[in-house]
Amino acid sequence: MLNTLSIFEDLSRYLDPKASRKIAEILGQVYEEVAQAVTKKEFNELKEIVGDLAQAQKRTEKRIEELAKAQEKTERSLNRLIHDHHQTRERLESMSDAVGYNLENQSYKGLPPLIKRDLGLEIEDRLIRRYLPTGKKGQYLQVNIYGWGKKNGEKTLIIGEAKTSISRREISRFQKIVKRAAQLENIHSNDICQVIVVHDVLPNIEEYAKEQGIQVYWSYDL
Repeated sequence: MLNTLSIFEDLSRYLDPKASRKIAEILGQVYEEVAQAVTKKEFNELKEIVGDLAQAQKRTEKRIEELAKAQEKTERSLNRLIHDHHQTRERLESMSDAVGYNLENQSYKGLPPLIKRDLGLEIEDRLIRRYLPTGKKGQYLQVNIYGWGKKNGEKTLIIGEAKTSISRREISRFQKIVKRAAQLENIHSNDICQVIVVHDVLPNIEEYAKEQGIQVYWSYDL
């Protein structure tokens, strides 16, 4: 704020009091007008800045809103895709299970004469599907083909697998089942008759299975 009294006292040293007072008043008015003008200008600039910020905020909020909608749409599409994939996988697993169980059922009837012809084992009672305890509570290993055979008065455990096709990995998994069965029956795994029935198998895999002591039968042999 302009000190008009101080200006009046300074002017009074050189001018008469009346003139000094008038000049001091004029300077005070000029100062107030200038101060108000500057304040108003700055205020208007501030209003423009605030307006620009508000518009920018609105645009940003709109973009965030659009992004949220796009994300929600993407999530819905992804969930639908996951759901469809889950249903497709369930159908495929169901089809695979149906084929597998059908092959197992064929094996129970078709394997006994083949095993007797090729290995000299007479099946006792019948071949069945069985679940072996793993040692962990509530967990079991599924054995597709399980039964006992007899040759020259000696009993032999028969463990088999029925698959659409097999690989080295599946052969390895099957042999783990054989070892578990041997532990439970307190016999050596080499004394178990191992059998795999397949719809299809590559020649090198079939040869590998035979090298592991596994008797391989094709589904059309049953």
